[in-house]
This record gives sequence, C-alpha cells and structure tokens, in this order.
Amino acid sequence: MNAAKIISTIQVDLDGLWTNLQYYGYESDVSPDAIFETAIPRYIDLFKEFNIKATFFVIGKDTEDPKKKALLQRLHEEGHELANHTYTHPFGLRKLTKEQKLQEIEKGEKAIISITGKKPLGFKSPGYDVDPETQQILREKGYIYDSSVIPTFVYPIIMRINSFVTGSAKRTHGPKLHWFLAPNSPYFPAVDSEWKKGKKMEQSSVSIPLLEIPCTTMPFFKIPIHATFALKFGMLYFLPTYFATRIVRIPINYELHAADLADVISDPRLGHLVGMPLERRMSLCRKMLKIMTKHHHFVTSIELAKTFNRGDKEQIRWL
Repeated sequence: MNAAKIISTIQVDLDGLWTNLQYYGYESDVSPDAIFETAIPRYIDLFKEFNIKATFFVIGKDTEDPKKKALLQRLHEEGHELANHTYTHPFGLRKLTKEQKLQEIEKGEKAIISITGKKPLGFKSPGYDVDPETQQILREKGYIYDSSVIPTFVYPIIMRINSFVTGSAKRTHGPKLHWFLAPNSPYFPAVDSEWKKGKKMEQSSVSIPLLEIPCTTMPFFKIPIHATFALKFGMLYFLPTYFATRIVRIPINYELHAADLADVISDPRLGHLVGMPLERRMSLCRKMLKIMTKHHHFVTSIELAKTFNRGDKEQIRWL
C-alpha cells in the first residue's frame, strides 16, 4: 500500500425498491426489485475497475428471494464484505424493545451466514437510527463495529422540511440534531452515549469493544459528502466537501446506496429517486473514485475496524 494514502472504506446500503416504498408508507413485495437487481452488477464492475473491496449492508429479508441471494453471493465471491442492516429494515429501530432489536439483528445475521458461512461483524441501523442500547446488544453479540452515526445537522432539518412540504407524518427516527458534535472519524463510543467518544478500556470492562465508523461529513461544517448529495449537486459539491477531509487527513467512510447506480426509477411515489440519467451518475461515480483512490486506500469496513483495534499507526497515517 502506498504509504501516503489514508486507509478508508466505502459502504453501500442495499436499500431496494420495497425498502424505499416502505419509507413512504407503501407496501411492496421483496421482488421484483429494479433497484437491487440492476445496481449490484454495476457496483461489482465499478469496484473491480478501481480495485476496491467495499462493504455492502444487507437487509436479511432480501435473501428470501433466490435471484437476490445469488447477487449477494456474487458480492461475497468478489471479496466484498456483507454486513448486517437488520432483517426488515424497520424505520425507528431505537424505539423498539430490546427483544425486538435483538430479533432484527439476529435474523439479519442468520441471513448473511446462509450466504457467507460466517457471522457478520459489522452493523448499520436503518436510517441512522441507533442508540446506546442497540450498541450494547452489538457488543454482547460480538460485533466489531457499528456504522450508524452521521455527524451532521443537515438530515434532521431535511426530514422536518420534507414532512412539512409533503404533509406526511413527522419523522421521529433518524439522526439527532446534536449528532453534529459527534467525532467525524472512527471512535469508541461511550457506553451510555452513541455519539460521544468514550474509552476502549471502558467498553472492554463490560464486553467486546465496539468501534463506531461514522458516515463521513465535511470537516468543520459537518455537511454530508456522500453520494446521495454528490450525485444530486455534482462535482462542484463533491470537490470542496471531499478535499476538506484531506486537509485534516481523516480516514473517510464514503457511503453509497443501491439506488445510486440503479436503472432510472419512474415510480411517482419515489420522487426523491427521479432525476439524473444513469450514464451521468456512472460518470460522476468514476470521477469521484478516480480522485479518492489517489489519496485513500479503500478496504472493507471490518478491515478498517481491525486496523483501529490493533492501533496500527503505520497504516492509520493520520494518527
């Protein structure tokens, strides 16, 4: 690995058609799924082009469909990590009882084991909706990292505006406004707070230490830098938000979603997905990856977490 590069990770949330419809209150079958089925082959080819091993967050329910399960098997065979994104992708995970949270995590876990033969060691809550209780369950289950925190004030504001404009019910799940104070690089969260930095030894006294790998935002301003925004606003948005991370030399967690490389969606119920042609999205993704791979060495999130746990300062160049 080039010593000048910063070890980082790329994550893809595999939220398919039925998951996006569920967000707006519509019921849908797990398949057919034009988002899931068209995006995964493109991600495989794109990451192969840039020699990237990424982490894909899998919703366990998708493994019920043979076609989807075969695509997930391809990801595993290509060397990508499959991590836990719950079983049914409930919006409002932190409002569930401890038993319900445990069930979502364990069923999602078993679904991934049916593909890889191994227990997943990484987790991401649907809609950035995590709390200390969920993180403690992950510790007790032996997970190495969580990736549910996004340190920004933007998402809570957007959700409130969306509820007002659409007249839909106010969203009470998702990132909290004060999360913009959370660390913008991997940290060991305090046992009693999902967003405050604690001590590794504090965690190890009660269970296996859990690393939080937050979704990277623009340093100082805490504006999201990930593909949802970059693909909407283009390179003039991506370049300053990304290069700010280079100034402070932090490892980045760059997030994408299945819909980012899926076929154009024309369903009027999913207006947030209607927009840029696929060719334009593919072109932008290639440009962004070409720039990022010059300065960052991308590994799976579990490999990044293990590097932090080892305290390997030669690999974590920013320390």
